[in-house]
Amino acid sequence: MVPFNLEFEFEEGHVAGTAEQLDQLTDTVGFMRYQVTAGERRSVICINMEEESPTPVASRDAENHYEAVHYPEQLSSFSEDEVFTPEEVSMIAAEIKVYNQTRSPKFDQMHLDF
Repeated sequence: MVPFNLEFEFEEGHVAGTAEQLDQLTDTVGFMRYQVTAGERRSVICINMEEESPTPVASRDAENHYEAVHYPEQLSSFSEDEVFTPEEVSMIAAEIKVYNQTRSPKFDQMHLDF
């Protein structure tokens, strides 16, 4: 798939990055994988595209980490490795969802040729 450019506001400041959709369709739970590169960091992030309001994971304790690894369907977004913090993953997921919403065609914009 084609990578697209995004900008994230992390603790260290404004970070430009790219995201590339890895799956054509969501899985059975509603997650889609994206390869995200921001600065020197690169990770595969899974985002629940069917969930409207993402619930960020705020705590980084052992129980939350265990649940994120073993029950990812309970999260709205998570990273397959620990390159980005859970808060950064939530910000990245929100930016990707906004990008996808702006790119979705509206019915009145489509030209149908019968």
